[in-house]
Amino acid sequence: MKHALLMPLFFLAACNMGGPGFYGVAPVKRDVEGSSFVIRVKNDMAEAIRTSPEFPARYGPIAARAQKAVFLETGCKPAWVSGDPAVMVMGLSCNGKPAPPEPRRKTVSCDIMGSYINDRLGGQATLECTEY
Repeated sequence: MKHALLMPLFFLAACNMGGPGFYGVAPVKRDVEGSSFVIRVKNDMAEAIRTSPEFPARYGPIAARAQKAVFLETGCKPAWVSGDPAVMVMGLSCNGKPAPPEPRRKTVSCDIMGSYINDRLGGQATLECTEY
């Protein structure tokens, strides 16, 4: 029972943990125009994790506020931003140096080729996926 009570605390503690490439980097909290972010900066890359609830969580306005928060924290201009409304990664252009290239995203598209439903066993589907 004691473990069942501790489990939600572990999940809450991981909500603003640094992503890949940002482990061990000290977080900095920054509020911009009603949005709260935890920012981690490593070399010429920054990660902004939104910690404030927002509805609707639209990517464009949140990304603009995250870029502003990173600029205020580092003094470097975010040249590109990638991610979703919760976690964004940015390439920074500092002191006239170019930003690192934006990581190439992998896109996977899947089509349902066939499916059936069985009353006793449930259903099954066949997928055909393409990565590009």
